[in-house]
Amino acid sequence: MENIFARLRERLLEGMVFHDEMAKYFDFLNLRGFMKCHEYHYAEETKGYRELSRYYMGHHHKLIPVLPMQKPDVIPSNWYNATQDQVDISTRQSGIKSAFEKWVKWERETKAIYQDAYLSLIEIGEPAAAEFVLQMVRDVEEELKHAESKHITLESVGYDLISIITRQDNLYEKYKCKIKGII
Repeated sequence: MENIFARLRERLLEGMVFHDEMAKYFDFLNLRGFMKCHEYHYAEETKGYRELSRYYMGHHHKLIPVLPMQKPDVIPSNWYNATQDQVDISTRQSGIKSAFEKWVKWERETKAIYQDAYLSLIEIGEPAAAEFVLQMVRDVEEELKHAESKHITLESVGYDLISIITRQDNLYEKYKCKIKGII
């Protein structure tokens, strides 16, 4: 069971890094609504990480073993040599598309990892731990649904920048409020 929880811990930490990188990605593109969305998901991942740690300590009286963490590859390396005003329209549109593709892929992979953990816990006769992980599966399934929906919407408008930019203030306020509910 230690290995299962170690893998969950690793993925949650990677998720924190992933959403932090996505927030910086969108901040660089000056899309503060998308930035705040990923700040919210960063806060959710952090909360999930603490809940996992507390669950394991409370039920197994041990620290979760540490596995080496992979840093998610999110921000293109050439962006570090540019300023925000150097980003042209084409790069901005392709960047938004790429970011949403990465987000959907990330959440699909995360869901698969959590489902595998759930099934492994059932298999080794740990139904209470499996139930805890099942809630993680449900949570990531909702986030995946949300990411896919946003991605489909953006695809349907051809990543039209005017459409995207006009929605940023509302998204920013929405996620600003949602973050307050976590902290």
